[in-house]
Amino acid sequence: MRVIFQFGTVTVFFGSFLLFMVQPMLGRTLLPVFGGSESVWCLCLASYQTLLLAGYAYAHRISWSPRLRVAHVALAAVSALWLLVVAVCRPAWLAWLGAGNAQALEVLAGVALFVGLPYVTLSAGSTVVQAWLAMQARGSPADASRNVYSLYAVSNLGSLLGLLSYPFVLEPFVSLTAQWYGFAVAMALYALLLARAAFRAGRGSAEPEPALRASEETVRREGSNMGLALLLPGVSAFLLNAVTAHLLVDVMPMPLVWVVLLAAFLLSYVVGFSSLGACGRGAWCAGAALALIGAAVARGMWGVGSFFPNAVACVAVLFLVGVVLHGWLFEVRPEPTRLTRYYLFVALGGAAGGLLAALAAPLVFRSVAEYPLALFACAVLTAWRAPKPAFLRSPRAAATVALLCGLAWLTLAQFTARHTSSKTLFRDRNFYGCIAVTQTYERLGEDRHVFPIHYLWCGQTTHGIQIRSADAETRNTATAYYAATGGGIAFLAHPKYQAGEPMKVGIVGLGAGTLACYGRPNDLFRFYEINPQVVKVATDPQLFSFLPDAKMPIDLVPGDARRMLEKERAAHDPLYDLLVVDAYSGDAVPYHLSTREAFRLYFDRLSEDGMLAVHVSNWHIDLLPLCKAMATDLGVCAYGVVSGAQDGLTSGAIWVFMTRRPMAYRYPSKEGVSEIVWSDIREMAVPTDEKGSLVSLIRR
Repeated sequence: MRVIFQFGTVTVFFGSFLLFMVQPMLGRTLLPVFGGSESVWCLCLASYQTLLLAGYAYAHRISWSPRLRVAHVALAAVSALWLLVVAVCRPAWLAWLGAGNAQALEVLAGVALFVGLPYVTLSAGSTVVQAWLAMQARGSPADASRNVYSLYAVSNLGSLLGLLSYPFVLEPFVSLTAQWYGFAVAMALYALLLARAAFRAGRGSAEPEPALRASEETVRREGSNMGLALLLPGVSAFLLNAVTAHLLVDVMPMPLVWVVLLAAFLLSYVVGFSSLGACGRGAWCAGAALALIGAAVARGMWGVGSFFPNAVACVAVLFLVGVVLHGWLFEVRPEPTRLTRYYLFVALGGAAGGLLAALAAPLVFRSVAEYPLALFACAVLTAWRAPKPAFLRSPRAAATVALLCGLAWLTLAQFTARHTSSKTLFRDRNFYGCIAVTQTYERLGEDRHVFPIHYLWCGQTTHGIQIRSADAETRNTATAYYAATGGGIAFLAHPKYQAGEPMKVGIVGLGAGTLACYGRPNDLFRFYEINPQVVKVATDPQLFSFLPDAKMPIDLVPGDARRMLEKERAAHDPLYDLLVVDAYSGDAVPYHLSTREAFRLYFDRLSEDGMLAVHVSNWHIDLLPLCKAMATDLGVCAYGVVSGAQDGLTSGAIWVFMTRRPMAYRYPSKEGVSEIVWSDIREMAVPTDEKGSLVSLIRR
């Protein structure tokens, strides 16, 4: 029996390893198709949770039937063949995805197409093997038979290691193509392990089902715990998705961020479903309470230095609250004869929580309101779970205390939140994130006249500032990162601009349209913008008038800039004199716009004397090593400048300008502008579409 359990442990571990290794791999595959939006991963999480439910439902149906063991092994073999098809057809399928307007549905379809069948097979594997082992353990002492639940911790440990292997072993060193072929081979190996496990399980009774049926009394007794089996994983899955959305609003949706959050979540299952989670319940609840308090305080932080306190608090909440909830879940587990039904309820709760956060929340809320909502629910459940004196143990008293603790957390969150006097003129949320337009009043000029000032926010990052004046010259003053000491250098230092010659300018990233200030009647400006809500805001003269006031023709190209530029290259569209890449300043850096192939495309779209201007101001990612590596790789000249804020309406900025030949005139002589010394910038490997990572660029 011990040998059978050991072999089952290996099978469960390896299947879970593959199940979670493929998650960041598929996310990394789909991200470029949808413009690098952070919503891709949140939707992937919801898809995985739904497929997990399908896998557990399938396992519930087939686990106790010896006749279906061969069918399950055959399904694993078919899954391996399907992954081979995916590895071959991946480029063609990716070209097909992302072309419509229903991005959320396309992400869900992409997940189902690429890994739907293998994912269901792998997610069923742990439950199926545990059921086979439970049948083998019939006749053993009750405690020994219940030990099959320990394999759930083994499963989550395998999942954790599968996750961690991706950003540190696979992503930086193995191409995506090789990753998909390797996954197909690993799936075939898993099918062999599963076949061996099925053969060993087949040595038991040929008709085990009658003996495994629980009595009606047992079903009624355990049915009262099924509500918790739905609620607890539902709340923890909702929390995972909400935390992910909260953190990725302003940070690049790189697999490492996903992995850290999901790893904390899985580790809480490992601990919760073990003796560590069963003992010291009060200590775990106290730790969860402290983490929730820290999350409330960190949520009120803003700007530079705000990410890491939020990240630490989020990871702590995921782990500590997760241990509390999952330890509770482990406590209400039924006898092994009800194992598959129990896991089915757990998966149903997780799928419901994930779908509510990933699909319903963006439709209902105009900001990431699901995050404080999830923390409130966790505060209530943690207080409910915490040990209490005897007079508070009645259901009514416990519920009252839990609700009061939740309200106390809400009060703290409101007290520590960032409060401003700004008036919100517009707020919305879609697949590409949260945007808002706010208005303040400031005194400007020598006469200290009061002007309304409009700000465009994407998450916590300013994407445009405009002085709302009746005077067109004042209204069209370049502000934020785009003043004469920042983005304006790209125009003022360009030989054609200095000579008064017409220019064709391409700008990746619209924002409020501030760079249109530099346009002249004979110029042509083309803005690429993937977010339709940003286009709506920038073209509304009641919010921003940079585009309506422009002196030159303007093309607004909706969609992913890289795809659009590739189409222009294929059509031999006239080249640009200046190409501005302003897609990095939102702090969520799109990887597919940062690779060797992307920078080669930029230069393919530039005239011989053209200039590439890259805005690399970023709170959390140091992009100067990337620019240095690209300039060296492409053999071009790079000039970088750092400018400070000149007044309240300009922002400190970092810009890099690249040309094929050295510039005779680099940038205007302005106070507050310093040139980057490239020898002081560290080296890095050039990332490519197929292989590479920007993890090393995270500011520490």
